[in-house]
Amino acid sequence: MSKVVSLCCTLMLLCSSLLQADESGWDLFDRVQNSVSQYNFDSSFVVFKGNQVETFRWQHGRKDDKEIEHLVPLDAEGVDILRLNGVVYYFFTDRPTLVTTSNSIKELPALLFQDSNQIQKLYSAVLGSSTVMSGHTAQLLRLSANDSSRHSYWLWVEVESGFPLRIDVMSEQQAPLERWLVTHMQISPELPDNLQLLLDTDLPEPAAQASSVTLPASELQLNWLPAGYQLVVEPTILPQLQQSLLSYWLLTDGLHQVSVFVQPSQQMPTQAYRDGATTIYMLSAAQHDVTVIGPVSIDVAARLAAAVH
Repeated sequence: MSKVVSLCCTLMLLCSSLLQADESGWDLFDRVQNSVSQYNFDSSFVVFKGNQVETFRWQHGRKDDKEIEHLVPLDAEGVDILRLNGVVYYFFTDRPTLVTTSNSIKELPALLFQDSNQIQKLYSAVLGSSTVMSGHTAQLLRLSANDSSRHSYWLWVEVESGFPLRIDVMSEQQAPLERWLVTHMQISPELPDNLQLLLDTDLPEPAAQASSVTLPASELQLNWLPAGYQLVVEPTILPQLQQSLLSYWLLTDGLHQVSVFVQPSQQMPTQAYRDGATTIYMLSAAQHDVTVIGPVSIDVAARLAAAVH
């Protein structure tokens, strides 16, 4: 019996290779992005980040001119998140609903939703081998960073649908820093029933956009940026941080974001650690402290902190 199963798996992989022979890495990536934005699906996934493990249920659907997406934590605590077209709702148990505007839920992998043309400027896409993953034939797609300042990605993609089954964020040493793993996935022609109920529910309107918080004039400058990154003009600053900030910069390469905070010096030793793929680096200078937070290597974070003068 085991020989029969092994033969079936081999035939599935062979057929997969033949079907995908003419498909480039970027063609497959476009299918991935299309699958999570166009299909009606019900899925569950697990996120492994350091010693933390989080589990979610993720549903998506389209009906007429409406797109709806629901992300629910399956752990004891968490926030229920709903996106209807370009409006995102965060439902808390202990405070009023937070309503924001976005075309994606930021708690999901940004790689699945950001502009493919911009991502192609940052990465090379190479097809790897096929395997069987949770009963699905999966094609490995490696997105290798064109510059060492950013992490690479390995994606395992369900061959028939293009749906992502696993995403690993890789370090410079090609070791996984974070892993996003689908444990259940069902694609259907109809909208999931509970998404239809949510479509029929009255939801709060987005609040008027508050005026941006500004910082006092400062002579400090950020004199270096990693390759491919640009400064965000007038980045949003949380009001609760305003009083403690001397300067603040937000960098983006179109996929990732890196924050650089400057605060009065606390005379603390330099510290660096990682939370999954996110580096947190704190440099203490004579007059100020610089904190860098983002998905870059510790060396890049240290160079950014040292570039504040």
